[in-house]
Amino acid sequence: MINRAIYDQLIKKEIVLVEDILIPLEKTAYLYTTDPIERWYELNRETRHSRFPVVDQQLKVQGVVTTKDVLDFDRKLPIEKAMTKHPITVKGKTSVASASHIMVWEGIELLPVVDEHNRLQGIISRQDVLKALQMIQRQPQVGETIDDIITSQFQEANSDGKEEMFRCTITPQMTNHLGTLSYGVFTTIVTEAATRALRAYKRGDLVIENITIYFIKPVQIESTIDVKAKLLEIGRKFGKVDVEVYNEGVVVGKALMMCQLIDR
Repeated sequence: MINRAIYDQLIKKEIVLVEDILIPLEKTAYLYTTDPIERWYELNRETRHSRFPVVDQQLKVQGVVTTKDVLDFDRKLPIEKAMTKHPITVKGKTSVASASHIMVWEGIELLPVVDEHNRLQGIISRQDVLKALQMIQRQPQVGETIDDIITSQFQEANSDGKEEMFRCTITPQMTNHLGTLSYGVFTTIVTEAATRALRAYKRGDLVIENITIYFIKPVQIESTIDVKAKLLEIGRKFGKVDVEVYNEGVVVGKALMMCQLIDR
């Protein structure tokens, strides 16, 4: 139990949280609900930014305001008349990966960071998140997760531009109680193959939007499987990949993955 607890802590240490990369409150530009809209223009000139959190006198986040919000308003009106209320926020203990997913999904460039009482602690920008994700990828893993064990088995077999082939051996950790490839591990294999195929074609980070597994057969322990990832469609901000899994030349699984691409 002690060894397990230590190992869990080693894994947790490697996870980058929002509190590790946020711009602290003292360096954050923000507005009060009572400030005139003119104050937005002043901050815009000073910081060259266009999106700011709006707080009340207790520093509780009440909204956010952007260029689009203030355009049609008199500059003497209070900012609360123009702001977008009930903004999306994150907490310091939120993982950077979760924050990046929110940003991509909602199409926003900046997130206010709040405490448990919704008081502003700072902000994170899309650029901060991308830098952190790139740093995570270069970081050596101290404690291996199941995903690390699976992906460490991956070997590139061949590639022809639009199709990537990988080979993987089914180890005891990757099986269920019956000794066959577990459903969760199969999902990880599909995800890893599709992700590598997309990254080989277009450098950058991505957020998985949807995985559909429409065929799966049992694969026993110690088997070697071939995973073929084929790019069906790729655009500037999205990708669609078809993945087929073979064991001794027989199809044992098929899946389709959709994802959004994050430009660096």
